[in-house]
Amino acid sequence: MASHNMRDVTIRRFLDELASQEPVPGGGAVAALAGAAVAALLQMVIALALRRAKDPGAAPALAFLLERAQVLQARFEELADADVAAYQRVADALALPRSTDTERARRSTVLQEALVGAAEVPLDTARLAGEALRLASEVAPLCPRAARSDLVTAIHLARATSAAALANVDANALSLDESSFRWELARAREDLADRACILTEELLAPLEGGLRSWLGPRGASRA
Repeated sequence: MASHNMRDVTIRRFLDELASQEPVPGGGAVAALAGAAVAALLQMVIALALRRAKDPGAAPALAFLLERAQVLQARFEELADADVAAYQRVADALALPRSTDTERARRSTVLQEALVGAAEVPLDTARLAGEALRLASEVAPLCPRAARSDLVTAIHLARATSAAALANVDANALSLDESSFRWELARAREDLADRACILTEELLAPLEGGLRSWLGPRGASRA
């Protein structure tokens, strides 16, 4: 998989390689591709809003939102490839010889550098998931009724993208030596997690309330 761009791989092939015993692709790539699906769903919702817009003056704003969603999708796809490459660098570092003190010292240095990169990629995925949630907040007031469930799906998936990406940050941070980078990483990780949770709740409350209105007062209030 590492020799291919994710956008060039069929869903069947990706799932087959994901299910294999090979370490890549793994959770980080899955998180990034989930984010790409979020961006694609947002494009669908925006395109529908464009088609149904009664006010011609709304078209430029919607077109700009559509362009931003397209850029997000491309960036998520790039991060999926970057995650595979970052893991490979960690694997290569782990395979370095460690028979002598010199070899062990070099291996440790190379491994720490690789782990930094392996933590930064999913952190970028989580940041991008936050951008997707903010874009969803701009799309929500313009969302056609027929696409409301698609927008809700995108929001849930964006939150999951963030959480999954941050789990991969954690996995790599556990092996990082104590440093200013690790401290800054922890602060950024917690900030992204908090922001994603808050924004998701704010976005879903009115949207899901409307979707569940058919259930009556009790059903509409359930999470």
